[in-house]
Amino acid sequence: MTSVYTYRWEIIVALLALSVHTIVFLAVLDANNGSVLDTVRADDGYFEIATNLLAGNGFSMATTSPFVPNALRTPGYIYFLAGLIGTVGIAGAAIVQLLLSTLIPVLGLHITRRITNSLRIGIATGIILALDPTLALLSFQFYTDTLFLVLFFAWTLLTFRYFERRDWTLLAIGAVVLGLAILVRPTAQFVPLLLVPFILWRFGREDWKHRAAQGIAYLAIIAVILTPWIARNYSEFGAPGLSSQKAYVLYTNFAPAVLSVARGSEFALEFTTFSTYTERTSNVITLKNGDEYIAKALDVIFMYPIATAFVAVKSLFTFFTNDGLYTLLVMTGYEPANFLWLLIPARLVWVAITIAAFVGAFVYLLTRRSQLAILIILLVAYFALTSAIAAFGTNPRYRLPVDPIILALAAVGGAYLLEHARRFWKKP
Repeated sequence: MTSVYTYRWEIIVALLALSVHTIVFLAVLDANNGSVLDTVRADDGYFEIATNLLAGNGFSMATTSPFVPNALRTPGYIYFLAGLIGTVGIAGAAIVQLLLSTLIPVLGLHITRRITNSLRIGIATGIILALDPTLALLSFQFYTDTLFLVLFFAWTLLTFRYFERRDWTLLAIGAVVLGLAILVRPTAQFVPLLLVPFILWRFGREDWKHRAAQGIAYLAIIAVILTPWIARNYSEFGAPGLSSQKAYVLYTNFAPAVLSVARGSEFALEFTTFSTYTERTSNVITLKNGDEYIAKALDVIFMYPIATAFVAVKSLFTFFTNDGLYTLLVMTGYEPANFLWLLIPARLVWVAITIAAFVGAFVYLLTRRSQLAILIILLVAYFALTSAIAAFGTNPRYRLPVDPIILALAAVGGAYLLEHARRFWKKP
């Protein structure tokens, strides 16, 4: 009973998330006329590759022979999904993933609590994440987000703890967890390069040789985890790398978005004319020819710098302010136009959170003056900037890895703004 009382808030947040995610699952299931597959099957090909693995067709998104190896996806989530489907079936896999998703707001609670040293702010973050419409949808859909967020949030907490204790074991476990997270979603592949300088900076003056060894070991552990997949890609496509995703997104998303702004045309038109159907839907863009497609996208970017800046700024604005309610209404079969009374306040709330978070970032830097303060702000910047290439496809999924940090900074900024507002109104 003592342990239950000690972790009562974690249990409450997890149960709240379970309730919300289950309700959303049942609502989407009803909107899909009771079809579990239509409810959980995503549009990124993870289910198709997982079923091909189970059928012995290899790591391929193709539905018919020949089963061409896929260059776009990494194996972390797909092998996880294939294992679940192979043991408990499609519905069972969705349920297991839904149960796993209840850890996300609990981990977010602890991340925010560690940043702010406030249990109340941590609890508020946990509740916000438990009610988050995007997390609720992703909890059962076959996307990478649930598994990635559990791993990435765990890595974040391990990193905080490592900076406090400087322990080799924590460092090694953190490296393993981050390596697995990168295999789930390669967007995080440059995070290790962001962290290592902080290891040297924080501890280098005391024992730079020892900390340099830890930094090298950190990168080595992650390299060991990633190397087999990089070797597989070199064998299959003739070039090393984790994924062709960067080239694919730049060419099929960002460049058409820039053209649509520059020419005043519809994105759908530029999307279908700039790239071919096979480039968008098959395995044409690979690691070997990825540089060629990046070059084509860069030609458009350099040709229209003002339109490029507009698309990038719009993507960043969406990254910070999109609340996910519109997508939830569509997925559950409702007409969003009938819910403007809900959509507008929800968007304004996230605009307010964003403003408070920016203020909080400055306050946090000035008051803490620590490497950790800079690191968490750089993590937000990292995911914001890497999401920019998604252009008009940017949505709350891209912000989720740093939502606890943003909410923590918003709490700091909000407290600062409230205090100054009180002082202003008390002036005679």
